[in-house]
Amino acid sequence: MDTAAVVIASTSSIAALLAVWVAYLTLYKTSEPQILAYYELNSDLPTIINLVIENIGGGIATNINFSTPLPIHCFGVYASEDEGITAASSFPALSPKQRYTFNGGQFGGLKSKVGGGLRTTVSYDFKNPIGWSCKRKEAIILSIEHLTHMPTKTSANQAIVDALKSSNKTTVHEIRDELKAINRHLAKLSSQHSEHDTNGTKS
Repeated sequence: MDTAAVVIASTSSIAALLAVWVAYLTLYKTSEPQILAYYELNSDLPTIINLVIENIGGGIATNINFSTPLPIHCFGVYASEDEGITAASSFPALSPKQRYTFNGGQFGGLKSKVGGGLRTTVSYDFKNPIGWSCKRKEAIILSIEHLTHMPTKTSANQAIVDALKSSNKTTVHEIRDELKAINRHLAKLSSQHSEHDTNGTKS
């Protein structure tokens, strides 16, 4: 075999190995989990902040542990009103796109706990594409500073519930009262019609 043939054969082998390696890396990246923990505004209740623990990766994470307990139920809009509690610092598993959502509390209460940022480390296990067990540790900084200037609003569903509970007269209350009046009127007409039919039968 001449030198050119050897070079071509070697180049082909290297190219094949590189192709296999790139395919493996691609599969690895798309099948590994990625755990995030962050605070976000509650979409229904104004001033309430949720703690979210989420797997945004493509694989299952197991034996999830946070090195620092994560604060939740820390209430107080401008200042802390109570001590709050901590969410569980370990979870058995998180499937791809699965999330746990906790009531974190309010801005003032959480601010007293996380300050400018609460540093923690999350560790978890997962299996690579060929079935080997792997471990990973990632640093996370929990902060609420990004929520400082975000608008808070009440969802349409929650607004209706709050309006119905309120003692103040609102359009929702007026609609409710009108519907009740119509219902009473229909019931009265139905009763009169039944009496008329009964009297007609007797005669």
